[in-house]
Amino acid sequence: MVPTIRKECIEEFLGAWRAEFLGQRVVVVEDNPKKSFSLPSWVEHYSWEEINGELGKDAWIIPRRSDTVRSFGYFKAWQGKPDYILTLDDDCLPEKDYGERGFLGKLEENLAKKWPDDSWWNTLSDEVCPRGYPYGVREVKRETVMHHGLWSNVPDLDARTQKKRGDYRTSPARKLELVPRGRFFPMCGMNLAFKPKVVPMLYFMLMGKDWTGKPWPYDRFGDIWAGVFAKKICDHLGWAVTSGAPSVHHAKASDVEVNWEKEKPGVPVNEMLWQRVERVCLSEKSVGRCYLQLAEQLDMEGEYWGTLKQAMRIWVGLFEKC
Repeated sequence: MVPTIRKECIEEFLGAWRAEFLGQRVVVVEDNPKKSFSLPSWVEHYSWEEINGELGKDAWIIPRRSDTVRSFGYFKAWQGKPDYILTLDDDCLPEKDYGERGFLGKLEENLAKKWPDDSWWNTLSDEVCPRGYPYGVREVKRETVMHHGLWSNVPDLDARTQKKRGDYRTSPARKLELVPRGRFFPMCGMNLAFKPKVVPMLYFMLMGKDWTGKPWPYDRFGDIWAGVFAKKICDHLGWAVTSGAPSVHHAKASDVEVNWEKEKPGVPVNEMLWQRVERVCLSEKSVGRCYLQLAEQLDMEGEYWGTLKQAMRIWVGLFEKC
C-alpha cells in the first residue's frame, strides 16, 4: 500500500519493485481530488473521489495533503483479507540483495516469528532457564503482529536533527530486534508491515488538511502517534512488535525548512503524549475495543482532540460494519 502525489515517483517505485510485487495486490492512494495519471492494470488506484464515494459522510476522517491519506489504503487492503499488509513510501526503493526469498520473504519470516515472554529477564540463554524462572512464563510465546522496517541511505529524521545532521546516512539493516514490552518507539510509516487484525488500531490520525482544505493543527506526527497507541495495545494484548531488517533504500530527504514548519506545533505535544497514553488502563480483549477505550480515557483536551477521538470511533466502526 503506497500513498503518492507524484507521477514520476510512483512510476519509478512500481518499476523498481515490479519483480517483487507483480502478482500481489498493490494499492496506491493518490492524494489528489481525482486520479491525475494512469497506473499499470495490476495496481488498484484510488483518490479523494473514491474516498468520498466509499466513506460518504465519514470521509472527513481521512486527511488530505498528508501521507496519512494512507489510512484509506489500509482499509481497502484489509477488505481483501490479506495475509499481511505492507506500506511503503513512494521514494523507498529495493536494496541490492535480499537473498533467495527476497524482501517479501524476509517480511513473512519476521511476521511468523514467535517471541518468548519478556516480563522476566533470562540470565542464562534462550535455550535454558535458571532456577526461579516461572514455568508459566517459559511456555508463553508472543505472536508478532507488526514489523517496523528500517531504511538505508536517508534515515527518517525530524527537522531539528536534519538541520544538524543533514549529511547523516545509514547502511542496510541486517538485524531483527524485538521492541521490549512497556517501551514505545518512533514508528515510521515508510516501511511497515502488519497483520490485518491490527488495522483497527493503525489509524494515522488527522494531519495535513481536512477535506475543505483547512489545515489541521498538526502534521508529520500521524505515524508516530499511531505507533504510540498501537504499541500500548500490543503490550496489553501480549503481542510482539519487531524492528530492523529488511530495510529499504530511502532515496531522498524531504525539505528541512518545510518539515520544521509542519513539525513545530506538534513537538511539545509529542514530548508528553506518550506519557498520557502510558497512564491509560486498558481492560478490553479486542483490538477495536482497546482502541475505543484508549480514545475514551486519553487525557487530551481541546477541539482537535475531541474531533480526533470522534474520528477514532468512526474508524473502528468501519471494521465493525464489514
